Amino acid sequence: MAVLLVTSSVALLYYTKYQQEVTNNENYIGDLDSALNSYRSLSNSFNASLQDYNETLSLLTSAVADLNTSTPAYGDASIALATLWKDYQALDSASGRRAIVYEVNMLLDFGNGTRRWYNDTSIQPGWNGYVVTLVLLDGRVQATWYPQYGEHYVTGLGGVSDTQSDYWFLLTYNKTASWQVAQLGADDISMFNDTTIGWVYCPENSNYAPTCALP
Repeated sequence: MAVLLVTSSVALLYYTKYQQEVTNNENYIGDLDSALNSYRSLSNSFNASLQDYNETLSLLTSAVADLNTSTPAYGDASIALATLWKDYQALDSASGRRAIVYEVNMLLDFGNGTRRWYNDTSIQPGWNGYVVTLVLLDGRVQATWYPQYGEHYVTGLGGVSDTQSDYWFLLTYNKTASWQVAQLGADDISMFNDTTIGWVYCPENSNYAPTCALP
């Protein structure tokens, strides 16, 4: 009888512990499900934020591509575009997926020995030379938009404006011919991976060509 009582007590003890473990496991599973649901909700919100950023970037890019730099809307949009692009890249990097971007280079030559390079800079596919210049210079671009030509006439970069003698000239680069004066306006220059453009500030001759030596 005593053996039976001991055996029953031990069995009851193990059964009680078993039930506790079952309950604990169920609680763990419930917590895990809750955490997974929270993760899915956060992931969906994060992805929605990235999509919103992407759409806003597209809208701002379209806005600055069709506005004169003298308008208040242009100033706000251009600065916002540069800031938003940096924020978008940080969010995209945090997502671990990394959207497709191009790496481009741009030279700013002030004509007085000062040169500023923007190397291996990430841009969004589809941006042209004008938008890239605007974003890399954080909106510090002066230009007049001519809708009949679909072009901006750039008159100032990085705080340096055209004068009666000195002007900004757009350059293109390729490994075969090195630097050349661009045959197209910045709006018509498509930017791809490893594209290099430059801007040089110097006097022009009677043929409206730069008189300074190219980089």
